[in-house]
Amino acid sequence: MEKLSQQKIKDLKKLQLKKHRDSEQLLYLEGETLVKDLCREFPELIVSLMLSEDKHQDFESYHYPRFAATSKDLEKLSAQKTFKKVNCVVKYPSPTAWKKGQKALLLDQIQDPGNLGTIIRTADWFGIQHIFCAPGTADYLNPKVIHASMASAFRVHVHYQDLAALLEANPSKTFGAFMDGTDFQQVKPKEIEFLVLGHEGHGISPRLDQLLKKRISIPSKGAAESLNVAVAAGILLQHMSK
Repeated sequence: MEKLSQQKIKDLKKLQLKKHRDSEQLLYLEGETLVKDLCREFPELIVSLMLSEDKHQDFESYHYPRFAATSKDLEKLSAQKTFKKVNCVVKYPSPTAWKKGQKALLLDQIQDPGNLGTIIRTADWFGIQHIFCAPGTADYLNPKVIHASMASAFRVHVHYQDLAALLEANPSKTFGAFMDGTDFQQVKPKEIEFLVLGHEGHGISPRLDQLLKKRISIPSKGAAESLNVAVAAGILLQHMSK
C-alpha cells in the first residue's frame, strides 16, 4: 500500500475549501461508517481511501487506490475535533432531474450545516427524493452537512435554484411552515406536493409566502418559543409521506 505523501496531503487539504472542491469536483470525507456506506452504495464515486495502519487489513478486499496514513497525517487532514482512521475521496454526486408529480422539500435559505444535514437525512428516511434549495442555503456538499446527513446526501437529489421561479412554473399543492398557520394535521398528506421550510431566523420570504396554497403550523403544547427547523421538518415530513 502506497504511503500518503506530503504533496498528496497538501492536495487533499485544499478540498476543505469550497472553491477547490468545486474546481476538482471532489470531496474528502471522514469516518468508517460513512466510507463503508459509500463504497457499498456508490462504488462508482470512490476515488481513493486513506487508512490508518490498524485499518489496512479491514479494507484489503476493497478494490480502490489505498493510501497508508499516519495519525499525524490524518490529523492534518481532519476538519473534525478528532481525526478518523478511515477516510475517502469521492466524486461529486450528480442529482437526477425532478419530475412533475414527485413530492419535494423546498428550503428557503437554511444556513446551519447541521440543520441542513439533518433535514436531508430525515427526507431520505421518509422517502422524499428531491430537495430544492434557494440561493443562500448552506452548501449540501460541505463536509459538515454530509457528516450530519451521512450517505443520505448522496441518495437524495439536491438542487439549487430560485424557488419562486420553480413555484411559478409549477403552480401546485405548495404548503409553507409558519408559526401561525393551519394545524398541519388538518391537511391531507396527498394534498402536499411541495413543502417549504424557511430560514432559521427570518422564516419563509414574503415572495414565496405569496405563492403558497396555505400556511401550516405545528401546534404547541408547551411554552417553548419555537421548534428547531430540522425538528419541524421531521414532524411535517412524516405527515407528508403518509
